[in-house]
Amino acid sequence: MATGPAGGGGGGQNHFYVLLVGGTCLGGAIYAYRTVKGDQRRYQERIAEISSRPHRRAKEATTSIRTEAPAVAEAEAQVKPPSREPSGPAPDAESAAPSETTQPPQADGPVFGGAAEEAPAEPQVEEAARRDSAQPSLTLPWHAPYLLIGGGTASFAAARSIRARDPGARVLIVTDEPDLPYMRPPLSKELWFSDDPAVTDTLRFKQWNGKERSIYFQPPSFYISPEELSKAENGGVAVLTSKKVVHMDVRGNKVKLDDDTEISYDKCLIATGGVPRNLQVLDRAGEEVKNRTTLFRKIEDFRSLDKVSRNTKSITVIGGGFLGSELACALGRRSHDSGLEVIQMFPEKGNMGKVLPEYLSNWTTEKVKTEGVKVLSEALVKSVTCKDDQLEIKLKDGRLVKTDHIVAAVGLEPNVDLAKSAGLEVDSDFGGYRVNAELQARSNIWVAGDAACFYDIRLGRRRAEHHDHAVVSGRLAGENMTGADKPYWHQSMFWSDLGPDVGYEAIGIVDSSLPTVGVFAKATAKDTPKAVTEKSGTGIRSESETEDVASSAAAPSAPAPAPAVAREDDYGKGVIFYLRDKVVVGIILWNVFNRMPIARKIIKDGEEHADLNEVAKLFNIHED
Repeated sequence: MATGPAGGGGGGQNHFYVLLVGGTCLGGAIYAYRTVKGDQRRYQERIAEISSRPHRRAKEATTSIRTEAPAVAEAEAQVKPPSREPSGPAPDAESAAPSETTQPPQADGPVFGGAAEEAPAEPQVEEAARRDSAQPSLTLPWHAPYLLIGGGTASFAAARSIRARDPGARVLIVTDEPDLPYMRPPLSKELWFSDDPAVTDTLRFKQWNGKERSIYFQPPSFYISPEELSKAENGGVAVLTSKKVVHMDVRGNKVKLDDDTEISYDKCLIATGGVPRNLQVLDRAGEEVKNRTTLFRKIEDFRSLDKVSRNTKSITVIGGGFLGSELACALGRRSHDSGLEVIQMFPEKGNMGKVLPEYLSNWTTEKVKTEGVKVLSEALVKSVTCKDDQLEIKLKDGRLVKTDHIVAAVGLEPNVDLAKSAGLEVDSDFGGYRVNAELQARSNIWVAGDAACFYDIRLGRRRAEHHDHAVVSGRLAGENMTGADKPYWHQSMFWSDLGPDVGYEAIGIVDSSLPTVGVFAKATAKDTPKAVTEKSGTGIRSESETEDVASSAAAPSAPAPAPAVAREDDYGKGVIFYLRDKVVVGIILWNVFNRMPIARKIIKDGEEHADLNEVAKLFNIHED
């Protein structure tokens, strides 16, 4: 009987299977190795091809690229073109220092940060060439220590404030308008009363006191060019015009412009202001109506409306607020010589019906009519059509108005386009970016002007759309960007002039739905905007005084002189107090000027007053 080990034949089969599996694994390994090596080789070739594109384009376009200084050219030669992956940059690349590791991505815009542009796709070459021939090549700063988005009053005030506290600061203002920073109030006020036929070109005007000035805050010589900003030893303020910031990367401290260029920053101010609202019936009315409608806001709008007013027979202003009433009066004054028909319509019972108490609104409406304006109150627009080369405005009560051109002055919408990309909070009640007491929205980001929704320690959360607020909030934001950490306590004022004879200044919450108390006196020849500017020498009434100016103000201890009491229908000058819970929260000074510090202190004190007639004596309205 055999006693040897069992399974001798099965062992041969096991050896065969081991050899078969081993051979398969070895073959797979060799295949994987060759595949990886091949992919690596093709990847390196692709990277080399991408890296050579800018150099090939630079060589082909040598004649069209501006000659750079030797030092700049040498620096450019040391810059390595970026590698671009289809899925975009890795998350940690967003916070990398641009000067050390990355260059901002380029599109068809100007040379940026010293790196040559990537060649555009073949169908875009001709279009890019046309742009390059139309505009001079620019080298933009890839980094701005202080970046200010928006070119209005708040932005300019911030720039001046930054430079005052940091004399060597490099400040870059980016604006989507083609103009240097300018003041907006004269666009609806003094410019319309200029005798200069070239006023739309010069943008210079005479104030009510006869002195002439420009609408621009500073001449071009005040600024340095954006190309020089990064090399300016003593810093300066540069303005990049006709460029819009379309995206903010708050983690990477950089923004993207509408031409895809990127600029990094250390501190950033958003002062984007607002855009004019429009009526839905006008939006839906079609191109013919839109082409004959002006939404008034910018210099180009003033120039366009000025041209229309000289070449048409009838203009209708829709809106009874500050802007609508100012433009109606300005156009009405012009109609005296030209025969232009000026119509103003609004849903309220009288001009500025949302602000003024009804009796004063009605009185103001009569004043507007004397300026040559046909006023239609309680007018709700139902539809607008174009017929027989005229616009037909049909009102909800059946009235029909025929006109040649429409000016829509129905309010302002704060520009918060950057909120989504920047992750900034927008106030649901008042609109605008919500900021803290220091006007800060996030770390290294501040907001000022019309776009800021701030907390008022006396009146609660608010948003203001006035020149004085833009000046003061911009100045404070600039200070805080340089480390001041100051809270915003200022009660901003605003003013409106209905021609040279009627004007008012206001502060706080002025809402016609609140209870009001008005104290009036008979006006004299000196109680007009024209007279007060002749005496003070200035026409732009932007307040910047502190409460200290009014700290010594007190009701006179001696009896006041016998008041020159106004007739029941004569509101020549006076003070209107707006009350909430028996406390004064707003004040209008009607043809009473240079008393704003007193009004500011009354609101700040927040006290109840048993007799507002006594408080009115602080404003000396009964003086001759």
